[in-house]
Amino acid sequence: MVINMDLQTVSEISRKYGISTRMLRYYEQSGLITSRKKEGYSYRVYDEPAIRRLQQVVILRKLQIPVKQICAILSNPDAANVVEIFKKNMEELDSEITALSTIRRILDSFVSELEAMANVNLNLGFLNGISVLEMADSLSFIQKNTKEKITMSELTQAAEVLEKMRNVKVRVYLAFNGNCAEAIALYEEAFGVKPEDRYQHPEGREGVVHAWLKIGNDPIGEIGMGDLPPDKKCGYGDGMAVHVGLESADAVRAVFDVLKEGGEVGATPEKTFFCECYCDVKDKFGVKWVLMY
Repeated sequence: MVINMDLQTVSEISRKYGISTRMLRYYEQSGLITSRKKEGYSYRVYDEPAIRRLQQVVILRKLQIPVKQICAILSNPDAANVVEIFKKNMEELDSEITALSTIRRILDSFVSELEAMANVNLNLGFLNGISVLEMADSLSFIQKNTKEKITMSELTQAAEVLEKMRNVKVRVYLAFNGNCAEAIALYEEAFGVKPEDRYQHPEGREGVVHAWLKIGNDPIGEIGMGDLPPDKKCGYGDGMAVHVGLESADAVRAVFDVLKEGGEVGATPEKTFFCECYCDVKDKFGVKWVLMY
């Protein structure tokens, strides 16, 4: 921006350049510009050299060059010195761009997960997951336009963790003691879905070798199931449960009514502080289900 090079007051400079009077005082204190008093005039003014110098400062600040480096540039305008300072700032900008790109990818993964949970009451507990904490721990806090910068090693670590997560799919798998087909029939009735990729034993042995039950649109909503060999037995501990988010409180109650037959009720469907409808039930096969809307 070029302005009339007559003597300019602080308020005029502030208005024309969009710089606060406080910032102008800071530039003066840093030695970047100087003002003077006009005879018979009570306010400080800037002459032509000061205004030209301020124009240089404004351009460099818009390029995010720190005030300390601007002082170095203007006090020693040697080309090699200026080039070195500019290169250093370019490297810092590259680091910030990479950092923001990594953070955007992480947020994008969050969005994908949350969109898949569109019909589920949001529980921000997912931010406490181990994989999420690993990503966050690999990043420093990023604060724009300050000296606090993220290092390339931290960015590389965050990117590696994110890439590993993209190649991982978490699923629930249930083992049964020869009664998997009966369990599949119960879950078909409860959730109204058919199993996918159901395999019987190639040697004609009784039982289901493997099947997938797809519940809802959640990418981790696939439940695998199959029978163990006859010489092995399985049981379920109280700490293990299958969590299913449903589209309404009525849907929660309907599924609950099917799964509770012959099973053990932990909590009947009711409103809680964290969701509109919640219940848990251990079905007749010993599998604990947590249902919520």
